[in-house]
Amino acid sequence: MIDRRGLLAGLAAGLTAAALPSPASANDALHIASIPLDAGAEAYYAYDLGYFRDAGIDATVDSIPSGAAIASAVASGAIDIGFSNLISIGVAYKHGVPVTLLAPGSLYTASIPTSVLMVPKNSPAKTARDLNGKTLAVNGLKTITQYAPQLWIDKNGGDSTTVKYIEMTFPQIVESLGANRIDAAIVADPFIAQAKAGARIFADAYDAIGSRYIIGCWFTTNQWAAAHPDLATRFAQVIARTAQWANTHKPQSGDILAKYGKMDPALAATMLRVDYAPRFVKAEMQPVIDLAARYGGLSASFPADELVYKF
Repeated sequence: MIDRRGLLAGLAAGLTAAALPSPASANDALHIASIPLDAGAEAYYAYDLGYFRDAGIDATVDSIPSGAAIASAVASGAIDIGFSNLISIGVAYKHGVPVTLLAPGSLYTASIPTSVLMVPKNSPAKTARDLNGKTLAVNGLKTITQYAPQLWIDKNGGDSTTVKYIEMTFPQIVESLGANRIDAAIVADPFIAQAKAGARIFADAYDAIGSRYIIGCWFTTNQWAAAHPDLATRFAQVIARTAQWANTHKPQSGDILAKYGKMDPALAATMLRVDYAPRFVKAEMQPVIDLAARYGGLSASFPADELVYKF
């Protein structure tokens, strides 16, 4: 079984982030946590647009910068529903943590590479083989940010087992690339434009997995979902409504993202923006689960739709 104390370790730090207050009402209270970035922004959009209120939900949204801290908060019951990446949720599930997916979130699509592999501007690297023996920074070890470049390196003639992977925050990554303290890194928007001052895009490493797949999801515990089936259903409906709106209203959603993500509105208006999955499709989930199994995040693959809550 997974070390529950380790799983909960990030909770205290994560919950220091400010929450969007829940307006007083007779609606059903719901405590949500997400990362204040485009990938997890559906909760902010739904809150700002009044979609939760329309569904009879009195929502409070916490901004927590770490997916691990969000997982800790959900597992402990401090948060009802959280956003995290599919690999972390799958790993928790296979280690006995009773988690289940309520709604899909962010997609990777080949036409919108919002996370890319970058190297310093003066790097001599030209091919995947040139990264052998180098140091590659990611914002989360044993997540898609590590496994995607591993797969890309192996598919393109390199040897990912020779690469040293280290964990940094995105601001640290941007600074380290510019100072030549690391050889390569995965950088996600809105940090790509900033990183270009001292680095260049080397590859779209995520494309090695496929041209379209689900990266992030909204999840809860089996116990919470069983105790609140109607509220879980309404939450999923709100997220589906929000995904449809956000995918067709990029400028307006950018304004909301800038507001709650505390970023420059001009940056939100010019950076590449993610699309959101309208529904769970196993074929858009399975490649991510298989990737984790290939590189040791999971002892073996499993059918990805086992994770989805049966409404």
